[in-house]
Amino acid sequence: MKKIQTISPPARDALAIFAAMIRAARMQRGMTAAELGGRIGVSRGVIQRMEAGEPGTSIGAAFEAAVVLGLPLFDAPTSQLGALLGQKQQVNTLLPRRAFQASQAKPDNDF
Repeated sequence: MKKIQTISPPARDALAIFAAMIRAARMQRGMTAAELGGRIGVSRGVIQRMEAGEPGTSIGAAFEAAVVLGLPLFDAPTSQLGALLGQKQQVNTLLPRRAFQASQAKPDNDF
């Protein structure tokens, strides 16, 4: 049985925007979907699904397409992504190793 992926309207909108950006950048560079796929190691069909905004497309392939096409990621120049990663990793070292489900028991406020 195939699991159906649900996606919220904001996530769907973001995918559509990203898909339009990928397609526009590819077309402006005069690249075919097959050429872009060849550059990032995926099939033409993956590029077509990416440009259609399908949520099941690999995020790694989508990010690689953006890099190849010169699209910015995370509002940061490509040269600053390493520093941004370091900052995020520092924050993550301060967080607990795993999340715990909050207790459903009511707190005892009798002092």
